[in-house]
Amino acid sequence: MGEINDIRDEQVFKDYYHRYYKILVIYALKMVTDESVAKDIVQDVFMALLRVNKTFDNELMLRAYLYSSARNKSMDYLKHKAIEQGFANKVMEQTRSYSVNSEGEEDFFSEEIYRRLFVLVDALPTRQRDVFVKLMEGKKLREIAEELNISFETVRTQKTHGLDKLRRQMNPEMIALLMTMIG
Repeated sequence: MGEINDIRDEQVFKDYYHRYYKILVIYALKMVTDESVAKDIVQDVFMALLRVNKTFDNELMLRAYLYSSARNKSMDYLKHKAIEQGFANKVMEQTRSYSVNSEGEEDFFSEEIYRRLFVLVDALPTRQRDVFVKLMEGKKLREIAEELNISFETVRTQKTHGLDKLRRQMNPEMIALLMTMIG
């Protein structure tokens, strides 16, 4: 087991690839529990091995590198999955597909929530409606003041009064959606 300094040599690389590929897939599979993901991880490990241009003192050091890389990439995948799942759970909690609002009406689709939100905003007095439409477009209070040719304080007051009216007429899903839209 001499020094491995020619890992980028095609034949040397193929030899180590064939020697360790299957066992590394099994190793990754124990962590990620999805064979196609495990195979992708091992492919990434070997691709990274080609890019690092690293010299290994012996095969034991190469093997340690391969296992460590497979473990780290598997952990990265699992962390990413956990973040995705956490986000999906949060969205599901905030926008349930079925709920009952304060008037006892049923909300079956998130599109219905959007439709009701826009109907309520459209029913606001003109100045408040104009401010909310601009807020929902992602505009800042100062931008709205300039566009509507009114003072910053007037924009802030109209936002506050409009928000008070809307909150009295909205269910929690609609309030969450509105707050997300207007920042």
